[in-house]
Amino acid sequence: MSVTLDLKTLLIALVLIALIVLIIYVIILVKRLMVTLEHTDKVLEDVEVVTAIAAERSQDVDSIITNVSGTVADLSDAVKGNESTVSAIASIAKSAASIKGIMSGDK
Repeated sequence: MSVTLDLKTLLIALVLIALIVLIIYVIILVKRLMVTLEHTDKVLEDVEVVTAIAAERSQDVDSIITNVSGTVADLSDAVKGNESTVSAIASIAKSAASIKGIMSGDK
């Protein structure tokens, strides 16, 4: 018994085998891509949280800087004699309360 294969049939068989290997490779690649996308989503959620915290803290720091700036200006005026000492002390207390609030996490 003899089996004869022509070149065309052999070439078609090789192309089909290569196609099956390619399909398996693409399936594995898509599976890994899905895992990567899930990980990227988790990272982006963490970035959103960190960004929100940073934005909130920057607003708190901005209000503290405004209060400290006002206190320095009030002290400068008090030293010049343009404002009462009681008002300057009140401004200092307001700035200290703002700094204490930001350090403790309160608004």
